[in-house]
Amino acid sequence: MTTENYLNLGRSELDRHVYRIMKQDHVVSLFVDELNVLSQIQNWKDKFENFQMRLGGVLDGERFQFGTSGDFVGQCWTSNGLSEAMWGIYANDPDTLYLRVRSTPRKLLKALIDAHPQMPQDTCFVGGVKYKSEKELKALLQNRGALEVNAISLANALLLKRKAFKHESEVRLLYYGDAKDYDQSGLYRYKVDPHQLITQIMADPNRDRKTWRDQKAIIQRDTRFTGEIRRSKIYDPPEWEAPHYTS
Repeated sequence: MTTENYLNLGRSELDRHVYRIMKQDHVVSLFVDELNVLSQIQNWKDKFENFQMRLGGVLDGERFQFGTSGDFVGQCWTSNGLSEAMWGIYANDPDTLYLRVRSTPRKLLKALIDAHPQMPQDTCFVGGVKYKSEKELKALLQNRGALEVNAISLANALLLKRKAFKHESEVRLLYYGDAKDYDQSGLYRYKVDPHQLITQIMADPNRDRKTWRDQKAIIQRDTRFTGEIRRSKIYDPPEWEAPHYTS
């Protein structure tokens, strides 16, 4: 693992918490199957993702397309652990149970490299997203100069996003593999130790407080996770004493 595997992240950020909200069934699968799942970039909701490889370019007057456009897969995490907006975006179905898992950029990258020990400097990355205006993104694209095609430059291009998404404070895990190794849905699975990867589980704030103890026991039973399991209290009323007034 070298510093080139970390993109747009300072040394002090490598062990800071990052978070990912997932359906509870998917978290249970992570622990039971011991497989992490990355998705091809074109599966992501924002169609500006992967804009450089989508557009291709013109080299010496000839139009070309990048032959590696489907080879990158990734996973989105956030460094924002106190955002109601993230729960609202990613846990927006009241009929579905969601969990937020916690890790660090260092743990995420180590697990990816452990599963791909051959030439990880060219395949495995974790990076912080930079947020730019559309004008800035277009300027970056149009002022490329000499064509530079390598894993790091392509990965860096996937860490650019519009300012409208700045609230996500995103950190991305990226793998530069081979599209033929992904399933028909563009998903790629690799072996991990979830008990080393995940440091906390938090349930969504829509949980019934009265049944939380039983729900927590089910999560512990199904995942065998021995770390901290909590319920988000972001929607709970304040447990304050009533204020005292004078007449």
